[in-house]
Amino acid sequence: MVSASGIAPGRLVSRHGRTRGHAVVLGVAALLLVLGVGLPLAVAGGGQLSAHPTITTVGALLCVAGLLAAVAWKAMEPRTVLALHDRGVVVLHTRTKKQDFVPFAAMGDLYLYRTGHQGGLINALAFRRDALAPWVDVLDNVGDAFRLRGAIIEGQLRERGPLTLRALEAGEGIVFHTVSDEERQARRDGRSVPNVEAKPFLLSPLGVEFEDRLIPIADIASVDEGTTSGSLRLLDDKGNTLWGVHYLSLFSADLFIVLMRTLIEARQYGLGGVTSNKPY
Repeated sequence: MVSASGIAPGRLVSRHGRTRGHAVVLGVAALLLVLGVGLPLAVAGGGQLSAHPTITTVGALLCVAGLLAAVAWKAMEPRTVLALHDRGVVVLHTRTKKQDFVPFAAMGDLYLYRTGHQGGLINALAFRRDALAPWVDVLDNVGDAFRLRGAIIEGQLRERGPLTLRALEAGEGIVFHTVSDEERQARRDGRSVPNVEAKPFLLSPLGVEFEDRLIPIADIASVDEGTTSGSLRLLDDKGNTLWGVHYLSLFSADLFIVLMRTLIEARQYGLGGVTSNKPY
């Protein structure tokens, strides 16, 4: 596949670190400290604070509460701060101060999932370069996480899509990964990156290649994204299911759908296909 190395981040679009909740805690800390210092001084009116022991004690307690709130704000610092750029995401690890740039073109896997109960909203995304790279999560503990998740999905389609299409045109295969229904339905910890076991398969000009079988591109007539069930199916010309998977069980599902439809259209227009080699 065409290399995605050497890509510069490009223009900074937005920075995602602390949330509005963090700002509220910091604001409360500042207010308590201001009241703790200002209230006794205002009551004393330039006189001795010792003449107003009750107010002085209240002020001291307010200062202590403000300091505790400031400590809590510091402790709430996210482990990573994500900077969204035109060409990818810069990941700043706040503990080590190390930075890692992950280009959209190099994002091999995007994993959408839920934290909490199975029937809840899709409120988490993790991305990585490949199966050997660590996950980077986008949870609701970073600011404006919903918009960031949408921008990452769009960025992968925009930047990685053309690279993978050129790879398919050159006869190469693109590795995708799936997880089992048990993994998909498992309750995820909302504070950590998911630890999941994923199985690879290959999308190539020949079709969809698994370890034990091949679904030829000539047999695939359409892609059915299902309805609210979340099912994703490959259908033959009679509407029979050749292969199915849940949308949330397929990493980079949107990219797979786009590439699959492109291969189907290429076959229908008589552009043909070429052989490929499995990387696993």
